[in-house]
Formats: sequence, C-alpha cells, structure tokens
Amino acid sequence: MFERKLNKQNKLKRILLKLLNIYAYDKETLNIVNPDYKNVSGNFIDFNNKSFNFSRGYLNITRKIKKLDIYLRYSPNNSLWNSTSSWKRIIPNIDKETLISVCLISLKESLIKFLETNELNITVNLITDNSNETFDKKLINIIKSDKYLVIKHTSKIKGNRGSYLECCDLAEKAEDLIFFIEDDYLFEQNCIEEMLLTYSRISTIINKDICMCPSDYPFFYDSLYDTNLFIGKDYRWRSVGETLLTFLFSKHIYDKYRNLIRLVGEQENIPFEKPLHEVYKNILCLAPISSLSYHVSRNVPSIIEDWTSTWNKNYNELKKLSSNNS
Repeated sequence: MFERKLNKQNKLKRILLKLLNIYAYDKETLNIVNPDYKNVSGNFIDFNNKSFNFSRGYLNITRKIKKLDIYLRYSPNNSLWNSTSSWKRIIPNIDKETLISVCLISLKESLIKFLETNELNITVNLITDNSNETFDKKLINIIKSDKYLVIKHTSKIKGNRGSYLECCDLAEKAEDLIFFIEDDYLFEQNCIEEMLLTYSRISTIINKDICMCPSDYPFFYDSLYDTNLFIGKDYRWRSVGETLLTFLFSKHIYDKYRNLIRLVGEQENIPFEKPLHEVYKNILCLAPISSLSYHVSRNVPSIIEDWTSTWNKNYNELKKLSSNNS
C-alpha cells in the first residue's frame, strides 16, 4: 500500500465540536458543517438543497429537480398464466388486470412516501392501450391522490411500440424529469425517494444530467461492460450500458437524443430497447445495487431481495380495496 500521511487535528477545535454536539465535519480539514439532522451516524440529503455523506462530506445540491412527469402505459388484455404460449409469469394463476393494479398500488405508496417529507410537482400520466372504461376507472381510483395530478390518455396506436411512442409524444411537454414505466413493475416504498435524491446528488457531482433504472436486473451480472460505483441516498449505484423500458431521464436528454429514444417504437429492434443502449454510450445510466423495483415477468426479478414480500403486501392492499368497494 502507498504510505498515507494523516493531517493532524486541532485538539481545541475537536473539543469545541464535541461541546457543541456538531458531529458532521470533515476530519481532514475540520471545516464545520452542520446539516441539522437527527440520525447521528447516517447520511443525509435535504431534497434540492444540501447533501451530507459521512464518508465524503458536505455537498450543496446545484442540480435542482423542478418537476417529475411519470408516463405509465398499460395493456390489461394480454394473456398471462393461462396463455397457450410459453410465456408464463413468475406469479402463478394471475391475470393482467391484477398484475397492473398491484404494481400501481406499489407506485402510489412510493410516491406518497416521498411526498411525506419533500415537496415536488408530480404528474402521473396513465396511457391506456387496448383497455376498457371500467378498468381505467378502477386504476384512477387506485392511483389518485391530493398530493399529485393524475391524467389519463389513450394511445393513438395499439400495441407495445404504439403506446411507447404515445409516451414520447406526451413527453414533448415535460418540464424536467421524465419517468417511463411499464405496467408490470413492482416498486419498493423507498424507490421514488431514493431515485430522486440520488439523481440530484450525482448530477450535481458530475455536473451532468443522467439516466436511471430502478431495477438491479439479473442480466446485469452476465455483462462485461465497464462500470463505476456511486454513493446515492441509501443505496450504492453502478453505471450500466443497458436497460429495459422502465427508466428515468431528463427533458434535456430527451431533446438531445429524441431520435434514438423514439426509434425504440418507430422500428423493430433486437433487443426491443436497443436504441437506448446507444444513448447510454454518451449519457451515464445508473442502476441500484439491490433493486428498488422488480420486473414481474417470467424470470425471477431479483438476485437476493425478498420481492415476494413486497408483492404480498401490495396484493393484500388490493384485496382490501376491492372488498371496501364491493
């Protein structure tokens, strides 16, 4: 190992810090920083204001988040477990309406959790694809809240690519952060908070907008692309070179890479999201180490996490809502 020379600390300053109970300070320079938080041994991020990490020190957040526009597209008429094809979801005997409803409940829980302690203008755009009015009303009743705005849209073109392009069309009017979400993603309660606070922190550090994926996909562990590690709010984040179609990015990135982002829906690609991988060659894309959201597909959606507990919690909430409305 290389020899490291430690800077001597002034004893008088150290005593003063203890007397004043100021524990957030740079051990090397003894610059006093006090972000005024209660968790004595943890990290702290004051949304759109300041960040303190015990190992790295104090950071003024310069990348402010002005607004979050969510675009969730859903198609309830796809066959799942009872399909005659080989496509079988990891959860047995489930229909698509139930899957979408449970996932939407988990998203709402995550949004409410974030908004309990932070203020942000959020709009949830629901994009229907081959749906029906009864189910649309059910979803609106599930997701609605007085803490954010909900707007329903109907895709002009049916099918996966058509509903994706509808999201792109709507994103033209977005103000800042854009979150594209597919209808089969289950969210941990801390997902939105971790993503947004980490977005502002890391974008401030590198002085650039970034892309984010909420899932620690198992296929990341079969890839040989170079990666970097970053400290987020509570999670570690790593740079990745590919995602599926649930991802967060900025309006600035959308404007700059509009042609590639739209190309996902404008032509057939193998894999489906291949044009996004070209974007990630120029824009840093981060994924959490341990998932914040699970893709409830035909494969196990996480490496270690107990995703079934998250599913059961939100599924039971759906049953409770259904019984109250019956």
